[in-house]
Amino acid sequence: MKALALRYKTVAISLVLGGLFVYAGATKIGNPLAMADTIAAFGILPLVLINSFALAVPVFEIISGVMLFLGWFRRVAALALVIAIGAYTTAIGSALARGITIACGCFGDGPATRSAMWWDFGRDLAMLAGALAVYRWSLPSPAAGPTESHAA
Repeated sequence: MKALALRYKTVAISLVLGGLFVYAGATKIGNPLAMADTIAAFGILPLVLINSFALAVPVFEIISGVMLFLGWFRRVAALALVIAIGAYTTAIGSALARGITIACGCFGDGPATRSAMWWDFGRDLAMLAGALAVYRWSLPSPAAGPTESHAA
């Protein structure tokens, strides 16, 4: 019974996170210039990398989100999102610490206020916790042996 509850939690979080990342990527993919401006505003990446990131991030988010939503290579998709969300959280935290006020561009246009940034930071921490949980819960159990896993 405990394993079944864990499986339901894993699937529920995967559906929510996967859907969020498909939506987030879709809101950015049509306007790479705005995405590049947002990335540049963080002042973290070298200018030479900004356009590549602006083009790649939405595609990465959509692919990872679809994989997580559909359960395809769930553990791989969760790990990819752990890394991405960790980077996003670090970027927003860094901007907050440096006194920079920007709109994160996470889900399209939004207000460039400190309170919105704190909201984005908190939301990213919650998504990071969810992605970490899905990754952890999708690991093969020690008793499962080499061919069985919870990653269905």
